[in-house]
Amino acid sequence: MRNHLLPVLICTSLLATAPASANGASELDVDYAEHLPLVTESMLLDITRAGDRLVAVGEIGHVILSEDGEDWIQAEVVPTRATLTAVTSIGERLWAGGHDAVIITSGDGGNTWTRQFYDPERQQAVMDLYFTDENNGVAIGTYGLYLVTSDGGLNWEDIEIDPEGGYHLNGMVRFDDGRRLIAGEAGYSYRSYDDGATWEMMDMPYLGSMWGALRLDDECVLFYGLRGHALESCDFGTTWTELDTGSESSISGGALHNGRVLLAASSGIVLTRDDSKAWIEDTHSSGVDFAATVALDDETFLLVGEDGVFRFPEAATEEDGDE
Repeated sequence: MRNHLLPVLICTSLLATAPASANGASELDVDYAEHLPLVTESMLLDITRAGDRLVAVGEIGHVILSEDGEDWIQAEVVPTRATLTAVTSIGERLWAGGHDAVIITSGDGGNTWTRQFYDPERQQAVMDLYFTDENNGVAIGTYGLYLVTSDGGLNWEDIEIDPEGGYHLNGMVRFDDGRRLIAGEAGYSYRSYDDGATWEMMDMPYLGSMWGALRLDDECVLFYGLRGHALESCDFGTTWTELDTGSESSISGGALHNGRVLLAASSGIVLTRDDSKAWIEDTHSSGVDFAATVALDDETFLLVGEDGVFRFPEAATEEDGDE
């Protein structure tokens, strides 16, 4: 029986395996990810582009790399076996984060990584990373985790954005003028008018969990999450429109390309919308729970989740092979 609550799985198994200090001050406790023959078919939880390269991350410290989305190799050096739940890039500089509040970085396109932060005793996971340049970044995550760096991740500072919160912060988007939005758990979502210096909670029409956020244009943003719920706002979160996706599959990932929105959900469900028209639901032949997606230049999308990487729309040979 498949697990249809992939984000719940992401947030579990946070028990420490060895004590360590924050910012990775102790290097004696580093467990490096193992090289395994079927790593490309393992559970992957996020994917991004770094220049011309695709980078996906997942369970037990797995990082895989591809130039074309078809052929993948495993990164040579990854200094963690914690599950990695988020990856982002600025140019060719990459950061990834995950369980045990681990944050790692790579300057060679994802082939070798170093650990910047690690604090398993706090029992929190990084759920999203957002950098505006190679120095200034934010890591958000479970139980109100909010870390800020101004030196590329060499040092991270704990920030409390809601003293009464403590709920999971799952996804962040930023507009060019410095306004930011955070999609969170149980109706706890936030906005900042001053590039994260201060935050206020928004009044959301749905009190369930939002697992991600997608900036649509210069004014509009899309939140998505539990049981097919999707919310859209074009006035910086003052009002929200509940969208009828036609699905009750929980949505964990989203991507935008040339006006086409794709949402990746559980049980192989893929939702697409062109130019604000009605949502179209497709079922990928893999039937897996998807966790994230990225758009490619050829108008297709790559999706990651259970059992590795998949393409949408599916090639005819891929569909025929699954019959």
